[in-house]
Amino acid sequence: MRDDFNWAGFHLRRKAFKLAGLIMIFAGLYTLLDLMGEIPTPFRGSRAVVVGLALLVFGLVALYHGYKLPVEEALELVHHKGRGITESEIVHDMRVDRLTAQRLIAALIAKGFLRRAADQSSATDEVFEPVK
Repeated sequence: MRDDFNWAGFHLRRKAFKLAGLIMIFAGLYTLLDLMGEIPTPFRGSRAVVVGLALLVFGLVALYHGYKLPVEEALELVHHKGRGITESEIVHDMRVDRLTAQRLIAALIAKGFLRRAADQSSATDEVFEPVK
């Protein structure tokens, strides 16, 4: 098992999805807009429509994966710790903002992976424990 959550790889992967998605969307729009343009490109007619729409779809999928809530990574972090977790630990370990940490905890509770701990040892942060 890993000793710590790889937050640098996590954020690099999200940034790569966002950048690739934007590039594919702009390339798809350019292909569709330059359907009958003056610039010589290999995509004309029906090939331009197919390639342009495919680029748009794959670009939107990549953007979705770049901006979606990282529930799987948060669940991995919770299971890695093997004990209760607080909102501050998610903020610190995943290097996300507090609003995202609150949304992650709410999503994990809604999916049944976390619950509020009966014994609150910390006076400042609410502890959430994994459901067994």
